[in-house]
Amino acid sequence: MIEQLRSFLAVIEEGSLHRAAVRLRISQPALSRQMQALEHELGGRLLERNSTGVKPTRGGHALAEKMKPVLADYETGLAAVRRLLRGESDQLRIGYLASAGREFLSSALGALREAHPAVKVKLLDLSPGEQITALRRGEIDVALTDLGGDLLARDFYTRKVATIPLLVVLPAGHPLSSRKQVRIADLKDETFVYGPESDVPGYTRRILQLCRRYGKFRPRFIGPSTSLSNGLELVVNENAVALMPAYARHQITPCLAMRPLAEPEASWDLLIIWQRGKTAGPLRTFLDALPAPKTNAMGSERRKKDAA
Repeated sequence: MIEQLRSFLAVIEEGSLHRAAVRLRISQPALSRQMQALEHELGGRLLERNSTGVKPTRGGHALAEKMKPVLADYETGLAAVRRLLRGESDQLRIGYLASAGREFLSSALGALREAHPAVKVKLLDLSPGEQITALRRGEIDVALTDLGGDLLARDFYTRKVATIPLLVVLPAGHPLSSRKQVRIADLKDETFVYGPESDVPGYTRRILQLCRRYGKFRPRFIGPSTSLSNGLELVVNENAVALMPAYARHQITPCLAMRPLAEPEASWDLLIIWQRGKTAGPLRTFLDALPAPKTNAMGSERRKKDAA
């Protein structure tokens, strides 16, 4: 029916089946059949024919008034999709972790602004679970996350940005806070803060794996925490501990202490995940400007000291 509606509007604008057929580059009999089919579909006459051409009936006027904006939106939408399929877009929607954004996005956003000043960047501070949902719904183009990559690798492009060492967050004054490093085995008698699977998918499973592998124990948990700040509150108020990637260190308050883990393999991968399709233009510029996959500098410095 889309083609019939386009043809109908052309007939209205030209006031003639002949002129509309020439404009549409189809034969006049074919155009007449389209108009007859449209009238049959809608159940009434849309055009009145006279000696000078055609003019719309009352129903024809109503159809033209209703369909012009619909077809305009349709064409605009198709054009936007075509640009997207070619890797072109006037907007880039980025979901990110606020704790990691400052350290890992600043240079890439600067390169994007310099190369594509007209592109509008939409930054959305989302939890890993929210990023997964937004990617699947097509609400964001790119996600910077540290969890859930295994759930998305089949349906999206993924790339590791960095391997981040884990730190243990303790209440200020905790006996372990005086140490330069904390072994996971030292946390055997502690209670760990955990988050809901829907918000931080795989987090609790990862903590269980680390405790079993390096401490030979099964941790106790408290929670769930509803946010990063709520998790830190649980550490303080419940005398609990939490394991967090090193880029969250700027979240620490005077009520808390953060110490590196002694096991260098106890780390977190930071991932960039983006929608499948042609990767060009602003998106390619942004991806190319992200840091090359490497171990976070904090982890490298720590291993050098350990070796010395």
